[in-house]
Amino acid sequence: MHHDTSLDYVARINRTVDYIVGHLEEPLTLDVLAGVACFSPFHFHRVFRLLMGEPVKQFVKRLRLEW
Repeated sequence: MHHDTSLDYVARINRTVDYIVGHLEEPLTLDVLAGVACFSPFHFHRVFRLLMGEPVKQFVKRLRLEW
């Protein structure tokens, strides 16, 4: 990935993590979260897992359990 692209992807994933934290009590579908990040669902899932080290579904589940 190009450096500028990497920074953009990190910013998009950070925006999505903020959204998840603020909406834990709501349904958080892959389509909704991909829309927050402005990615296709397929690309979002790949980028999220790469940057966060776990799939988005597992991330959401872990945060809900901690909450």
